[in-house]
Amino acid sequence: MQPPPQLSSSLKKTLLLKLLSKNEPSREDLQSVIDMMAARVVEALQAQSISIYLIEGQNIQFKYVYYSPTLWADDPAKQAAFNDRKAKLLETAIPLGQGIVGRSIQENTPLFFDARTDMKGVMVDLSQKTGFTVSAMLTIPLVGTRPIGAIQVLNKEAAAGRTTFSQEDLVLLREVAEYTSPLLQRIIDPRFQLNELETAKFIARYTGCALVTTEDKLSIDTRIAKTIGADVIQREGIFPYRQLSPGVIGVLMVNPLDYPKREAFTAATQLSIEETIVVPASLFEKIVKTHCTENAYDSGPSKSDSLGDLVTLIGSGSGGEANDTAKLAEALESEDAAPIIQLANRVIEDAFLTGASDIHLEPQEKELLVRYRIDGVCQEKLHLPKSVTNALITRLKIMAELDISERRLPQDGRIIFKKYTKKNMDFDLRMATGPMNFGEKVCLRILDKTKAALPITSLGFSEENLLKYRGCIQQPYGMILHCGPTGSGKSMTLFSALREIATPEINIQTAEDPIEYTIPGINQMQMNRGIGLTFASALRAYLRMDPDVILIGEIRDRETAEISVEAALTGHLLLSTVHTNDAPSTVARLLDMDIEPFMIAASILVICAQRLVRRVCNQCRIKYMPPDYELEILQRAIGWQGEIFKASEGGCSLCSGRGMRGRVGIHELMINNDELSRAISKRVETATLKDIAVRHGMKTLHQDSLLKVSEGMTSIEEALATVPPDHVIAPTEAIVAH
Repeated sequence: MQPPPQLSSSLKKTLLLKLLSKNEPSREDLQSVIDMMAARVVEALQAQSISIYLIEGQNIQFKYVYYSPTLWADDPAKQAAFNDRKAKLLETAIPLGQGIVGRSIQENTPLFFDARTDMKGVMVDLSQKTGFTVSAMLTIPLVGTRPIGAIQVLNKEAAAGRTTFSQEDLVLLREVAEYTSPLLQRIIDPRFQLNELETAKFIARYTGCALVTTEDKLSIDTRIAKTIGADVIQREGIFPYRQLSPGVIGVLMVNPLDYPKREAFTAATQLSIEETIVVPASLFEKIVKTHCTENAYDSGPSKSDSLGDLVTLIGSGSGGEANDTAKLAEALESEDAAPIIQLANRVIEDAFLTGASDIHLEPQEKELLVRYRIDGVCQEKLHLPKSVTNALITRLKIMAELDISERRLPQDGRIIFKKYTKKNMDFDLRMATGPMNFGEKVCLRILDKTKAALPITSLGFSEENLLKYRGCIQQPYGMILHCGPTGSGKSMTLFSALREIATPEINIQTAEDPIEYTIPGINQMQMNRGIGLTFASALRAYLRMDPDVILIGEIRDRETAEISVEAALTGHLLLSTVHTNDAPSTVARLLDMDIEPFMIAASILVICAQRLVRRVCNQCRIKYMPPDYELEILQRAIGWQGEIFKASEGGCSLCSGRGMRGRVGIHELMINNDELSRAISKRVETATLKDIAVRHGMKTLHQDSLLKVSEGMTSIEEALATVPPDHVIAPTEAIVAH
């Protein structure tokens, strides 16, 4: 048997960063944390044996067992015996409250035995159970908000110079247990969330960085932050608080393990980071708001005044209702038009830094209204004078290379924003215009090219749905369709799937409009309808380029649908999206495109309907027992009768007072089977298809949204506002068991 994996410092930190950055760590991460903890303990204590236990139901279960190679030296027979003993122990459960481990957990106290001074019986009993002479034992309980398990170490290695454990060993092991327990509990208990202070303590102890929890313990030199600029500080999550020497600074970070952010900060500022202090997230945000002159998170007077000054300058210049568009365009390219250029850039930068997905510029009768869509909800941000409307929209048209003289017809284009700013911001915007009753409306969709597709485990799939979906994307051929409205996360899910299956052994090709996520090793093509490059023509070309997996941005016409189905039937895995409300109605949509039902039945692997629901803020959410009418909905759909969470009315600093922060996906997976195939071939109604799918284990969007409610991710109001209740769907046994 080999010693436990001695993870390198950088590998430990990389692993920890991944675990902490996950919105919902999965049980797949449990062994990684246990391995990391065991390696740390064995290395620090030079222990000859270590066992890690977790409570499961009414039992204490072995989760990790390690024996040092010094126990068998060069004797293969002994090594085999220890391997067998380890395998048996990992299948062993101890009733709660029994044995040394049970006592340590029950009394929430460490147990420290030494064969020289303590009860001989304990050591003899341990020696019989382990198969080697035990001279010292140290057991520490693992406790989060409740007892979750224990760590037990036996004997010091002979190379350590002594065979017994010291008081220093006890302190070290207690510290390891203290900062690891919350992370373990976060993985095994979906309702437990690390608060920001616990997270900061954990990171500080693990990295060896200093921890500061209040601003009065810091001496901040604000000149550095003003020189660097708020946009870099907010984008990278690094606040420079003091200068150590020329070109060298000390910084504040929520997570100093985020090395990509550190490298990006150094590249943008040419400053070296040599001192890092860990601060809780809310304190970091407070410091940024207080000391940055340009704060995209602050909607207070300072920002409004800055934009107000720009609007005043524009109003006195060329921002009126000019009719000569050619002269206006020429003016907007000159230095004299700097205020309108600054205004356009400020609106875009502000939206990007606040995490908006879309910007809406909407002419009203007496003003220009600017709204951002954040976490799926539109929010009013600016009320600009009517006089700036023509100049601002013309400026955006110039940036998108649209026809500035055409105001009667819709247009669409693309803005490559880094061409128009000196700041380190690399993202594009998809622009669409349309004539409204008070002027042209502009909608800008922000496309962050630096954003990679999330891991598939971070998208909100339930464990059951994730297992099913992973099985589908591993198939060699067939069609995987995602349906839902615009902005429901279809593209992110598809690219997360591609990211999971992408290997050098397979050829993946995509046709997109526009390209939103860039993934290494995948061939991506941008559509251009102006020159005849459509999804259908791209798909025809791809079938002659030896593909294994093809992604088509959207199936919107008969020609694309026919070629897609044929590709899925001829040995290719095809992924695409369709605009329908739920999974069963996608079949009807394909039938409307005149696709033969038997071809649909033969090609479909899975249809996934999805939506995004807003998460309740983990810091300020409120736990409560729902009233009778909400309990009735939860009971009827998923068999849930316990407490749930709702958003707090005033919110907190972490969620900017909204009570909601971020979004999570809900999914409806209709996996094809023999009964469904026969029903599709017979052109049965959508309602019948839904009944068949539910009988075979499909959780509807409504059910999955309420599962997220029961897990404390969202509120029942948000779930019902996103997906209406199903009519006659009773909870399945699997859901009731949940």
